[in-house]
Amino acid sequence: MDFPFSEEIFFYYLGGPLLVLILGTIWWYFIRDPSSSISNSNNNNNIKTGDPSRSPVPSPAIKKKGAKSKDATSAKEAVATIKIFFGSQTGTAEDFSHKLANEAKRYKFHAEVIDMEEYDPEDLATEDVVMFVIATYGEGEPTDNSREFYEWLINDSRPSDLLPKLKYTVFGLGNKTYEQYNLMGKKFDQRMEQMGAQRIFRLGLGDDDASLEEDFAAWKKELWPALCKHYGIEAAVGESGGDERRFKIQFYPPESPQAKTAAEISKHHLCKKQSVSDSNSYDIKNPYLAKVIVNRELHTHLSDRSCRHIEIDIGRAISYEAGDHLGVYPENDIETVEGTAKRLGVDLNAVFSLFNAEKQISRPLLGPCTVRQALMQWCDLTNPPRKSVLKVLATYAQDHKEKEFLLALSNEEKSQPYGKWIKEDWRSILEVLNEFPSVNIPFDHFVEILPRLAPRYYSISSSLKAHPGRVHITSVVVEFDTPTKRRHRGVCSNWLSRQIPSQDFVPPVYVFVQKANFHLPKQVATPVIMVGPGTGLAPFRGFIQERGLLHKQGTPNENMLFFGCRSANTDFIYADELKQAQQDGHLDLVLAFSRDQQNKVYVQHKMLEYADTIWKLLNEKNGLFYVCGDARVMAKDVNQALHTIIMQKGGKTAEEADKFLADMQKNGRYLSDTWF
Repeated sequence: MDFPFSEEIFFYYLGGPLLVLILGTIWWYFIRDPSSSISNSNNNNNIKTGDPSRSPVPSPAIKKKGAKSKDATSAKEAVATIKIFFGSQTGTAEDFSHKLANEAKRYKFHAEVIDMEEYDPEDLATEDVVMFVIATYGEGEPTDNSREFYEWLINDSRPSDLLPKLKYTVFGLGNKTYEQYNLMGKKFDQRMEQMGAQRIFRLGLGDDDASLEEDFAAWKKELWPALCKHYGIEAAVGESGGDERRFKIQFYPPESPQAKTAAEISKHHLCKKQSVSDSNSYDIKNPYLAKVIVNRELHTHLSDRSCRHIEIDIGRAISYEAGDHLGVYPENDIETVEGTAKRLGVDLNAVFSLFNAEKQISRPLLGPCTVRQALMQWCDLTNPPRKSVLKVLATYAQDHKEKEFLLALSNEEKSQPYGKWIKEDWRSILEVLNEFPSVNIPFDHFVEILPRLAPRYYSISSSLKAHPGRVHITSVVVEFDTPTKRRHRGVCSNWLSRQIPSQDFVPPVYVFVQKANFHLPKQVATPVIMVGPGTGLAPFRGFIQERGLLHKQGTPNENMLFFGCRSANTDFIYADELKQAQQDGHLDLVLAFSRDQQNKVYVQHKMLEYADTIWKLLNEKNGLFYVCGDARVMAKDVNQALHTIIMQKGGKTAEEADKFLADMQKNGRYLSDTWF
């Protein structure tokens, strides 16, 4: 199943090292070729490069922890130096951080944007003012790049007078659909205060399920007057504070070495055998080049939807536990890519590089690569564009009415008309451009303002012990008609559905493992109750496989699964496996087919039917309860059913049942892996 984010779109992706060592020297030589001119524009952001097959350049040097950042703005003339730390899983927190840095210059502050994983938190005591723009991932987890910082932060050994001179503020990005709403933002704010830091402005919380950009705009509108008052300066001083350009672009002639290199890489088949590695260092910035070896349909011919079972060969390069997530890097479909290139007036075969506009470095941030590669693998072309994107488009609108409407759409303080025209109608960036024909945005600025194409996350649906060298995922192919009559296709699920292995071709896929706190109990004797309708079954398939191995080895265990789908004849995925596990005696299987009878029956209804068994497993045998699936409706209904069971079978009041559930969550006995 697809695993969601609590932000909008991931801002970066960095790739594997497969071709870097082979081509690095050649690229370095080519990049130093001065034969082409560079179009200049202003910028202050250091974008990380993609993997060599996607954006064929060596990765730029990563600043080591403890190293001091450099910024073109002089700190000597600044009122104060502000370090803006971002913890971002999908890129929105980083985007917000750069907005804060740009605005800081209006008020004569020296601002630096810093990736949390590139900073040693032991240096916090030496800072003046820090801002944390921190997202919460999934069910109350830190983002990948903030995990080490967070673990340092929550260490109880930190003294209460550790940061007496430090001033701070926090803006959190979360989603109210999740129970642990904005937990990271709240934790960072709390722990900074507990370590003696001075809160210079209130905690801000943004809700991605409703009005994230509006929440952020309202928070920072009050932020700057508060900081100016603290430092005794006028709130209106400084420059206009407009967003500065980040990239400058260089196109290469067709016969240039760079163009030839890009052409070779664009036709390079990535399915070639990769050397086996025992390294566990593969992650979101260094994914593993794996191979799709099985891709089959799970629904029957009677279903009007598609759900794919996909097996990926990972050899010994990656390890995982049942319940972890797999990150997958997709590509945009060619129809969208071609339509976008035509609208922008660029040649798909043109070769270019992007460079940081301010920093004097010879390595490009992207390229040399073709426009086709960039649009397929670098830019998010499918999701509704953010307000910040629409604001930039407005600056290029030649028609007055178009400009005014784009400015109205991008108004940070108003939810409408953006909410209706963009979010509810699910308009893509290409649809927006086609609606405003007078907008002629340069290709380099277009690439700059769009979010990076993010990896998509899936709950792993296998056990490594049962399937050595392989990882399985279960993916519903997302397709629906938008209110504008456009057929929206989920980027990754549709791309994966087309990666069919054959005798002559083994599709390549870049993957990495995202660790989760959703695992089987260490004690095999501990019973587990699993609730997973639809593709919510995915992690439990791995659980059942693992416990099935133990059962065959003579170690008994109790496992109860509540599975639901529309019909036994259409979308009962892995039916044979589940029935076999039940027949083998290590799974108590309870099924809910919502549309096979007049009144719809869901997993929460079946839970109430088996209330006695559930209560016995939880209360008498200290069992664990797991739920995986839709957070917006299903997970809430399941939680309410469990609450009812605790009250009825445990003889508890509503308040006592609340406490019982809270204690289960606190003790790791109630675990959720949900999405919205």
